[in-house]
Amino acid sequence: MSIEEMSPPQLLAELRAVAAERARLDAREVRLLARFSALRTDLARGVDYASDEVAAELAWTPVAASRRVGIAVAMTDRLPDTVRALECGVLDLQKSSVIAEYTRVLDDAKAAVVEAAVLKFAPGRTVRQIRDKLAREILKVDPEGAETRRQRAVQDTFVRFRPCPDGMAELLVHDRAENLRPTYDLLTAAARRAKAAGNPASTGELRAQALRDLVLGSRRERVVTELRITVPASALAGASRLPVEIHGYGPATVQTLHELATSGNVFWRRIVTDPMTGAVLDIGRRRRHTWALGEHVRTRDRHCVFPGCTRTAEDSQIDHTTDHAHGGPTAEANLGVLCQHHNLMKQATTWRLHQPEPGRFVWTSPTGTTHHVTPEPLTEPDEQSVTSPGESSAAIVALDRGDEAAARWPVLDRRGAA
Repeated sequence: MSIEEMSPPQLLAELRAVAAERARLDAREVRLLARFSALRTDLARGVDYASDEVAAELAWTPVAASRRVGIAVAMTDRLPDTVRALECGVLDLQKSSVIAEYTRVLDDAKAAVVEAAVLKFAPGRTVRQIRDKLAREILKVDPEGAETRRQRAVQDTFVRFRPCPDGMAELLVHDRAENLRPTYDLLTAAARRAKAAGNPASTGELRAQALRDLVLGSRRERVVTELRITVPASALAGASRLPVEIHGYGPATVQTLHELATSGNVFWRRIVTDPMTGAVLDIGRRRRHTWALGEHVRTRDRHCVFPGCTRTAEDSQIDHTTDHAHGGPTAEANLGVLCQHHNLMKQATTWRLHQPEPGRFVWTSPTGTTHHVTPEPLTEPDEQSVTSPGESSAAIVALDRGDEAAARWPVLDRRGAA
């Protein structure tokens, strides 16, 4: 029977069957990942890069692969009944993963007690309900450990930045509840005062504004920001409206750059690209001297060159593809961006890295599988571009000599406000 012919009860029954089949396959994946990790882990040397090999093979990010492999190992080693419940469709992968994550702080015996109580409770429950149950059961079996973990948890505080669509981003703060709750209440109070004063913006928008004012100052006087901006030469010369790219964020509109250009506390580093190929033509220099070759490699690669790794170039290292000690030259064709983790992996395992041409990398895994990393153009090539070399050069020179009129994006001057 086709889906179009099914009645609502039949559709729901089919959804249940699909969920059960997915759970069965997820359980098989858990066992496969755990077994692969066991074969790849060198306990004597403390080396475990199994998740990186999985990431390259399945086009996952290394972070996602590490999490999946870690959960798989925990479930097969310590929570066999949870794996069986997943296999039978009693739990889905998200719920079983929550059990593995919460019980990792317990020894094997206590983890088994909590697992038994939660599995009895779990059928028909939501992820949130299972999390709450886990928290209660862990407090029951290990109250002393719970207090110790609470005191140590401050070491896991962090602030993270995540780009979002449409020019937005998220700032995730992980800290003690007694610190963040008053902060949130303070922002809420500021938003309500602004509302009472007649500000028509939403409460959420006003909270965000209050946070910006607290951190940056109402006129952003507390911070000077350096932005690395990649600009197609055609857009720089006013011949196209191609998107630009803010390093560490992603594509942005020319209007976004125009608004940033009017901010006195933003320091620009201009990167001009060929509109036909996206290749780098010119990199603006800061007033303080920097290593030009390193800047070129960071701009070219943008992030760690291991397959799927998204660690930015600014947070990574410039590494010799062929080790300098083995005769590798310090040249563009032998340099690439590697995060610390993948730099160590390259040194400590049988992974091999080759750079057949500048910016193109070939990784060979311990099983002999090759993974090609080809640099994406910094900007989208523009086949319709009518920019002449003279126009591009003139725009570059205007910016290099500090011409403020040119620096305010000639594309806007020539075509009007966006």
